[in-house]
Amino acid sequence: MAYRRLQPSILLLRAAIPHVIWGQDAGDFYFDGPFECYDELDLQILLPPSKIQEAANVLAPSYIAMTCKEIDDDRMTVPKGYSHLDYTIAFRDRPNDFARLKLSTQPDTDSDDDSDTYSDPSYVLLISNTVFDYPLHDIVQVPLPHCPELPFPSAPAIIQLMPVHIRKWMSAGYSRQSLEFILACKAILESAIHFHFGKELDEHYDNRDQLPTSLKEMISGLDERERLYVYGHFLIGEAGGSSDDSDSDADSLDGCEPETPLHRTRL
Repeated sequence: MAYRRLQPSILLLRAAIPHVIWGQDAGDFYFDGPFECYDELDLQILLPPSKIQEAANVLAPSYIAMTCKEIDDDRMTVPKGYSHLDYTIAFRDRPNDFARLKLSTQPDTDSDDDSDTYSDPSYVLLISNTVFDYPLHDIVQVPLPHCPELPFPSAPAIIQLMPVHIRKWMSAGYSRQSLEFILACKAILESAIHFHFGKELDEHYDNRDQLPTSLKEMISGLDERERLYVYGHFLIGEAGGSSDDSDSDADSLDGCEPETPLHRTRL
């Protein structure tokens, strides 16, 4: 299971390349526990920009680097009805800060063998940690079955950083790039909040002053608009939602892309 899905991370760990498992897999294998994984999802890994090429070399020849044209052509082959998020669009303007790798031998998706569900990921997306300003020293080593301890992001760091990026890209106005970046940030932010404040999410609060002290301290460095992206996950006010009309800003992109829902979907 995790051993196959996270095999690229294990190889990078053996090569002493600092990194952190990101995105959907951080949610599935750490924040929420292991859920079913599918090969169509990229395994996202954050690492120093100076280590991207070295990491690609470590994963070769099993994985080969893709050009942007190959990424676009590959996206066109996705069957209708599939929800496919191309997060590379979020940082196409920073070509030295990411590399998408494709498994050189694709798994047999028509097989009835359940082991295919947990085969090596078809794609690995290497992303510079500077894209999300994530500090690679702030990691949690997580033991998983048949795996060495693997590096995952800490929930507090996610909760403190992602609202800043969401506000930045919301302010930039709608574009395909801003949408993909916001999707990426909101997905992992939601996972981190549910992981760190699972019990508190079921509570009802009359106002924000009643929110957990640990949460208020955690987001004390955020401005009021950035905090909205955190408050929106809690039941606040008479209607069980935030009483501030400006909360609509936090979700103003909801529904603009039916095939790319903003809220994270468990698999």
